[in-house]
Amino acid sequence: MSEIVFILGAGASKEAGAPVMANFLDTADELRRGGKLGQFSQDFDRVFDAISELQAVHSKAQLNLDDIESVFAAFEMGRLTNRLPGIEANDIEPLLVSIRRLILKTLEQTVSYPIRSESIFPSPSYHSFAELVKELSLKGHTCSIITFNYDYALDYALNFNGIPADYCLPEAKSDGVIPLMKLHGSLNWARCSKCPEIIPWNIKDYSRIISLHPLASKRTTSVHLELSTSFSKSGLKHCEVNVDPDPVIVPPTWNKTEYHQVLSNVWARAASELSTAENVFVSGYSLNESDLFFRYLFALGSVGSTRIKRFWVFNPESEGIVDRRFRGLIGPSTEARYKYIPSQFHDMFNLISKEFKSL
Repeated sequence: MSEIVFILGAGASKEAGAPVMANFLDTADELRRGGKLGQFSQDFDRVFDAISELQAVHSKAQLNLDDIESVFAAFEMGRLTNRLPGIEANDIEPLLVSIRRLILKTLEQTVSYPIRSESIFPSPSYHSFAELVKELSLKGHTCSIITFNYDYALDYALNFNGIPADYCLPEAKSDGVIPLMKLHGSLNWARCSKCPEIIPWNIKDYSRIISLHPLASKRTTSVHLELSTSFSKSGLKHCEVNVDPDPVIVPPTWNKTEYHQVLSNVWARAASELSTAENVFVSGYSLNESDLFFRYLFALGSVGSTRIKRFWVFNPESEGIVDRRFRGLIGPSTEARYKYIPSQFHDMFNLISKEFKSL
């Protein structure tokens, strides 16, 4: 169990180039209009055609069709009810496959990794964060990370810095030293074609097949890693068959019951880590009012005998909205240890390092 728990939201991956949920669809549409999506073009078109059909919903109800979370949730509800305006019932399941592929390709086309000395480095902020985790670990502090992000920029940074990550999945045999709990799934997680197990493609294994020679010859300064096009080379199997290459991505909404069986280990481990945490550092996560799932996960998971020493929230919002949300989340015993710091993800590294320097 960990003394320090980091909770990271979309604001952390934003510094690596990823769009936040509010402008995700705008970014995806720009990629679609750019005409460089290859085999994914049909998936992007299918999603945006479905969004157009959903415009009819506005006559009787409010639905934010500019927000990827809202659209993803609507598609999922359509699957559960077997009803989605303008979409045939047997087209709903392919639509869900397409929106996952849209998320995958959009993140792969926006998250960038700098090239230095013919090596692919992590994005600067995640690189510094991984160095902070290593520094704290070398001083004897146990750390774990809870993240809501789908991308693997953090995974890459940890691996680059020699920090194996444990995804806390039941069948993922890992020598990981840092629990990395991805509550909404991950682009490098696949499903077995025969059973419901999630099989992660370890970033360390992916890194081995990356060829830098073409990049170096073009004097490229940064690169987008396209794991999706390399899955065929992975040899990833389970139950003696190739895994389904479409990523395991869970809608970021409160209703995650459909995914309980496959992700319960990850969520249970997150609750367990919160129960022993003495220090909780949150960055890039705004605690939206609709995220009841995390509110209950924190409320139940944080119950334990451990006393919270620090609960710090790093967020650039300075009008008090996010601050009030977190104050409404924590209990009386934590309130005295709570601190809201209106700053970006990269600003927290030095503050935390200085705080633990003398300990």
